[in-house]
Amino acid sequence: MTASLTALAEELTRRGLVASPEIEDTFVYGLARFGAIDAEVMLNVDPEPEEQEGEPEPAALADLAQRVLSTPTAEWKVLLDRVASEIEEAVESDEVIETADLRDDLVLRSVIVFIDAVLLSFDAPKQFPDSSVLVQLDADLAFEAVEVEPDEDDEEGVESIKFSTVEELVRRLSM
Repeated sequence: MTASLTALAEELTRRGLVASPEIEDTFVYGLARFGAIDAEVMLNVDPEPEEQEGEPEPAALADLAQRVLSTPTAEWKVLLDRVASEIEEAVESDEVIETADLRDDLVLRSVIVFIDAVLLSFDAPKQFPDSSVLVQLDADLAFEAVEVEPDEDDEEGVESIKFSTVEELVRRLSM
């Protein structure tokens, strides 16, 4: 497995996606430039060896990472609008104190690339200061799901769910 992770790290570097990738357990990570927001984000690429038959090709994972990192600005805005609309519909009956537009509050924190899905993690410091907004995309980068997940369970009445692996989180989002 280490050889395939090394090959993946080398492919991400060769393409200029991650300057100094790190290998940890079963995935490769590092800072990457996200063009649509003109900022660096943490990129995690997980070949999910326990979910696959054989070793996934580093080029296929790098292709998906490259596609998501080079999402055109117009498509990115459409995605943010979809995410905000989904959340607003879900909480419309709740009393909302913050008047800032969620679209302006969402800050991309990390991108997790799997062979058949992408998970985006956002902060929304005004709307959801103690939570993360998790967005799941399919391999074609089409919207699949969104969830607001509490960061800590220090709030009364709020239950945090901890995941030991990213795969568990993706399975939870797919439910």
